[in-house]
Amino acid sequence: MTTNATSLTTPPRRHWWLPSVGVCLWLALFLVVTLTEWRPVLINSDGDPCWHWRNGNWMIEHSAVVRSDLYSHTRPGAPLVTKEWLAEIFYATAGNALGWGGIVALAAALIATTLWLLYRQLVAEGRDALLSALLVGLAALACSIHWLARSLLVTHLMAVVFAANLRAFEHGRVPAQRLFALLVPLMALWANLHGGFLTGIALIGMFAAGDFIQLMLSPHEERPAIWQKIGTLLALAVACLFASLLNPNGWGLHAHILDFVRPGVHPFTSEFQSPNFHDQGTLGFLLLLLAMLAMFLVARPRLNPTDLLLLAAWSYLSLRAARNEPIFAIVATPILAEHWSAWLSRPRNEPRPAMAALWQRLTANFTAMQRVADGRVLAAIVALGVVFALAKPLVPTGIQTDRFPVAAVQWLKKNPGAVRGEMFNEMRWGGYLILAMPERKVFVDSRDDFYGSFMREYLTVDGLWPGWEKVLDARRVGWTLSPRAHPLNQMLALRPDWTPVYADDVAVIFGRVARAAQLRRTRP
Repeated sequence: MTTNATSLTTPPRRHWWLPSVGVCLWLALFLVVTLTEWRPVLINSDGDPCWHWRNGNWMIEHSAVVRSDLYSHTRPGAPLVTKEWLAEIFYATAGNALGWGGIVALAAALIATTLWLLYRQLVAEGRDALLSALLVGLAALACSIHWLARSLLVTHLMAVVFAANLRAFEHGRVPAQRLFALLVPLMALWANLHGGFLTGIALIGMFAAGDFIQLMLSPHEERPAIWQKIGTLLALAVACLFASLLNPNGWGLHAHILDFVRPGVHPFTSEFQSPNFHDQGTLGFLLLLLAMLAMFLVARPRLNPTDLLLLAAWSYLSLRAARNEPIFAIVATPILAEHWSAWLSRPRNEPRPAMAALWQRLTANFTAMQRVADGRVLAAIVALGVVFALAKPLVPTGIQTDRFPVAAVQWLKKNPGAVRGEMFNEMRWGGYLILAMPERKVFVDSRDDFYGSFMREYLTVDGLWPGWEKVLDARRVGWTLSPRAHPLNQMLALRPDWTPVYADDVAVIFGRVARAAQLRRTRP
């Protein structure tokens, strides 16, 4: 009898070769990002990964944080607030060690770990593995709009940790001491990794605001406990705010970010615009919105004020700026999981026993597999194999020659005397030019928050608005590097003071003609 009881209480033996659902999810995401078409998208969607790498390398070489512009001839030496200096060092270290494959692997690990933590949160809250995996897959689809090798991925990771712990505190599963011990140091780290650290403080404020609404609706005997929670959250917000000051710019970083997210500052940056639901990239966000709407119509949950506020606030923010869609997915998924799980487990008498039985069998099988699965060793082996394949030429990873002026840059390096003066360049190519040709200062790059009102000068030339020639003259531009089909090339081809010096299928370079040569060209 004793032997049987002991055998019943002994945990089942776990198999290293059998991955759990969570490990499968991490591996699937890591492999999808590193071994499919997402790999080139990570580093070729825009030029930001390039200048992140260059910026990180400068800081590694000089053991200092960048505080002024190093890369443009239009704002040379202008004060610069570094929002992501530590993340840039990490990306540069990965790139220096393994090339573009290292940067891809680092970004993929951040993506996979973020969604794995979200899955772990759902399981810790008592949701079954199957439902958790399905909803996290939906969240992954919504987050994929920002699967790029940027420091923004750090904000997604930190947002999961903050939201999960705040939710656990809200439900009484995490004490206040642990909340402070974990989130305050993480805030100090977050403030040096990416400017999105204010998201964490905003989340704390939303939980406190939800509790205040709950306070107004609760009977008097319950109010002291709610007041205590509100006080804890407000103290946490203040502690995190002061922890975020531990960055090279102090309060200057906060002022810069508040200006950075001000409406109207990024009129030409798509991620700060409302989502375009005709774009395939917004499919995951749309499906999450539909799942939320279906939850209200079918499950009819009684949401507490905090959950209702979180859903409403992040839905609104995501509809204002597509950049917020991943945060909406991170915040909304646990709420959806809670109420869909309650609806699925609710006893009912409608004539659909087959589907209910199928769901129960599937969840039972997932649960049984979870008891004996481990798979962490297998995941480590597979991940190391992929990193090796990325580091070696087994999986080619690099800048796409049909998207960036790679051939033009190579020609310029071989023929440095072919052009003189300063450069005018396509804004999307600025980051690549900063990395590939640092000896040539760019006219502009994608740091529109840094260039500010100067962007009007760029747009004047880029759009051939009245006065475009005066801008080029004032900035001493001696040559241009533009996409082949750009109207600027057609306009310069008609002018006697400009001549094409290089052209391929991607880019065209025009140079100013010397005065004597110009006279010869215009002579009948």
